[in-house]
Amino acid sequence: MRYLIVVLILGGLNASCTADKKSKKIEPVIEDEKIDYNKDYDSTDSQTKVVFSQAKDQQIFDLYLSIKKALVNSNEKEVQSQAKKLGAVIKDFDEDKQLKAISKLIALTKDIHKQRDFFVGLTHEIEKHINKVDITSGEIYQQFCPMVFEGKGGYWFSNSKEIRNPYFGKKMLTSGSVKKIFK
Repeated sequence: MRYLIVVLILGGLNASCTADKKSKKIEPVIEDEKIDYNKDYDSTDSQTKVVFSQAKDQQIFDLYLSIKKALVNSNEKEVQSQAKKLGAVIKDFDEDKQLKAISKLIALTKDIHKQRDFFVGLTHEIEKHINKVDITSGEIYQQFCPMVFEGKGGYWFSNSKEIRNPYFGKKMLTSGSVKKIFK
C-alpha cells in the first residue's frame, strides 16, 4: 500500500512538472550583478547636446533620456520618477495621447523588467515625435540591441554614439549598435 502511495505521489509530481514545462514559456532572465547606485553606468566619453526649436520638445526628449539613464542604471524608482515627470509635461493632444499613456504605465510599474518592456513602446512613440519636430543642433543616435526580447531586438535613442544598453543594464552594457542618426 505504501509503495502504491509513493508511486502515485511521484507520478503526480512528474506530471505536474511536465505540465509546467509545457505551459510556461521559459526565457533567460539576465539579472544585474551588484548594482552600485553611486555609479552612473550611462556615462560616456562623448555626448552631443541635442537642441530642439521648441522648449516642450526639448523637455520631452531630455526626460526620455533620463528614463533611459535610469534603466541603464537599473534604478526602477528613478525610472518611475522620470516617467511621471514626462507624463506631466505631455499635454492631452491627440498625437501625444499614446506617449502620455505609456509614460503613465511606466510610472506605475515597479518591476525593472516590465519597465524595460514598456520602454520599447515609449521609444516608438518618441521616434514618431522626433520625426515631427525640428532639431536645431546636435545629433540623436537610434541604437539597437539584437539580443533583447528573445532575439527580436529593441531600439532606443541616445545623445552619444557609445552604446549604453537600457534593456540589459550593467550586465550587457555595451551590447548594440547605432542604426540611424537624426540631425
